Amino acid sequence: MYKDIFYIDNHIHGSFGINFNYAKYDEIRYVLRELYKLNIKGICPTLVGDKEENIIRQLSYFKKIKDEQLRNIENETFIIGVHLEGTFLSPEKSGIQDKNVFLKPNVSNFRKITGDFEDIIKIVTIAPEEDDGLIDYLNKKNIKTQAGHTTGATLKNCKATTHHFNAMNSIHHRNPSIALEGLIRDDIYIEIIADLIHLSEDAIKLVLKTKNKNKILLVSDSLPSSNSDCDIIFCGKKIDKFGKDSTGTLAGSNQTLNSICKNLLEKNILTCEDIKLTAFDNQLDYLKLKKDEIDILLK
Repeated sequence: MYKDIFYIDNHIHGSFGINFNYAKYDEIRYVLRELYKLNIKGICPTLVGDKEENIIRQLSYFKKIKDEQLRNIENETFIIGVHLEGTFLSPEKSGIQDKNVFLKPNVSNFRKITGDFEDIIKIVTIAPEEDDGLIDYLNKKNIKTQAGHTTGATLKNCKATTHHFNAMNSIHHRNPSIALEGLIRDDIYIEIIADLIHLSEDAIKLVLKTKNKNKILLVSDSLPSSNSDCDIIFCGKKIDKFGKDSTGTLAGSNQTLNSICKNLLEKNILTCEDIKLTAFDNQLDYLKLKKDEIDILLK
């Protein structure tokens, strides 16, 4: 039964009315307690592009909480590490994000926005065509590099894609693309938001037929409005109940990962075994966690 399935979400911007880009320490702890009730065992809190001081402030909160959890955790979702989805993206594929805060993907700018908290970063989404040495630096640091919000035609040295098909060029039968490369390369993981809004049912089925299931990472891209009735402002824009702004641009999902997976099971798109693989086991393999972190997620 789906009630017995546990989840790890590598891409989540908040929930229960709380936005991880602006949440205070106590608000983050509240979300972690509520997510735990949904069988979400671990997350990579995901930050969109923002001013340097705002990102550093949020990283300090997540670092403090993770350090506390490593000493003692009970009835709370574990913070695996932060996913930086903003700052190093293509202005042409900014989506809902504010391209005015984007920076060139290089080591200097990475250190500028992470300050003393580089070690809490687990994933960085980058437009590979904009890269100026950051991808190789992060790979050496065991920080996962994901191609996303990109106009590029090749993954370069990225290890995965961010919300595959979304905010990247579509597959063309004559032209190379990250969307195509991500599907056919056996060494690449791909994130998919399988909420039947970001991807149609047929697109999800295409991924399942094409991609080795061991390399599929189900994510929610959950907005602060998930599990909440409140309207939200996200990236400075008003977002409706479908996760879109006034122009129809998708900002994210209004579902957490447990809800997305329940829907996939009920529609017979995935089995319980598929969900356990793509929403938990694959994440463990991909993130290459330390033993004490794995122990927390498996207990």
